[in-house]
Amino acid sequence: MINSLELCDISAGYGKRAVTHNINLSVGEGEILVLAGPNGSGKTSILKTAGGLLPPVQGRVMINGKEIRGLKPRERAAQTAFLFQTRENPWPFTVRETVAQGRYLRRGWLGAETITDREAIEAALEKAALSPISDRLVTELSGGELQRVYIARSIAQGASFLLLDEPENNLDPKYSYMILSLITDLAREGRGIILSLHDLRLASRFAHRIILLSSDGIIAAEGGAEEVLREENLSGVYGLSSDLVKGLVL
Repeated sequence: MINSLELCDISAGYGKRAVTHNINLSVGEGEILVLAGPNGSGKTSILKTAGGLLPPVQGRVMINGKEIRGLKPRERAAQTAFLFQTRENPWPFTVRETVAQGRYLRRGWLGAETITDREAIEAALEKAALSPISDRLVTELSGGELQRVYIARSIAQGASFLLLDEPENNLDPKYSYMILSLITDLAREGRGIILSLHDLRLASRFAHRIILLSSDGIIAAEGGAEEVLREENLSGVYGLSSDLVKGLVL
């Protein structure tokens, strides 16, 4: 059976105030779905709702046919891992200790580290090319290295679906490309990935599908990069002239 995560007629927001409306989307194993759109269009709210961190104002989130709010925390941790856009200031843990935190939701904070945990941690370090610096303190790392640590922590969690909020945020082009290449490798291994991106050039390069959100929180366009990143779509959503829109995707 193919794993799938679905948002069914979702209005997402805070309390009773919805910032997105009637969102229907799905992602399966091995897929990369990019959420794009201006600030305030609801990308973060959709990601948090998809991961069960934010209850929907209306609609349902389904994982493999089961509603996510009916899952126990450990069951949900086995299905979804979330990378926040605003990362915490790191404590002076080593890289390995930080990545190991991804296993806490699976075993509990006080549970002893098992062989399975250690294997998952080492695999995550290797995938993120962090094994050579696993004993370094995260407070000594560059922004790109630290971002790889946080993604490795999500990998170690072992979830079927990764929900990543602007993983390229504040990174230079080299590290942005490295992070998106890592995400592509994870999709090839069978994980389903939903991520928000501001850089439409990266979206066009790495996404299997793109959902373009308007400023009022509805889906303006959906499909492949050539279908979605058209001048007429981007002009309407971002309120830019044709000349400026062309620079977004070159």
